Amino acid sequence: MGSLSSAKTLGGVGGILVFIPGISLVGWILILLATKEISETVQDKTIFDDALLAAITAVIGAVLLVAFLFSPRYSLGLFPFGAIALFLPFLAILGAFWVFSIISAIFLKRSYEKISQRLNVSAFATAGLLYLIGAALTIVLVGFLILLIALIFQVVAYFLIQDRPPTPGWSQPSQQTFASSPVTPQPAIPSQQQPPVESKFCFKCGAKLPGVAVFCTSCGAKQS
Repeated sequence: MGSLSSAKTLGGVGGILVFIPGISLVGWILILLATKEISETVQDKTIFDDALLAAITAVIGAVLLVAFLFSPRYSLGLFPFGAIALFLPFLAILGAFWVFSIISAIFLKRSYEKISQRLNVSAFATAGLLYLIGAALTIVLVGFLILLIALIFQVVAYFLIQDRPPTPGWSQPSQQTFASSPVTPQPAIPSQQQPPVESKFCFKCGAKLPGVAVFCTSCGAKQS
């Protein structure tokens, strides 16, 4: 079972390490672990799945670019037909890297939007949107500035995580039980009817008397 406090620490520290050259990869690994903690805590496996797909596509794009740049043919300029033949493969690899970056940003945005909804931290949705915009605009260089802002929002979002998500699905079980249990109405107890009181008349004065009367309440004559 995941822990939001662990996710807060892993994501916050990982987000800071991303800014440091040389160990930024460690920071991204910590962020991936943080999404796994959140995914297990809120019981939504797609959060971690989307984050994992974002990491995989980003790694594929980076590997393609690094493998091309450090290939012997490119580093030594051993391409036929001169500089044009050297430049065209570079554009193709750079385009592939750009496409994989956008795909990675789409998956990360999906993951962060779900976290934002489940944890009620809007900074995650903002960071995901900025990642996508920045990745799409890296081809004109302004995207790198947007990506930097996205990294800042990412750190803020992780440190804003509370220990318990304030979503309706996390209400206390006792309250849910009381709310869902139907109230059984108690049957009404019928009131007992009083038997009619018998009456009689005084044999002397004719006054109406109760059936159990021994003396007349009007003339005082004893009733037989």
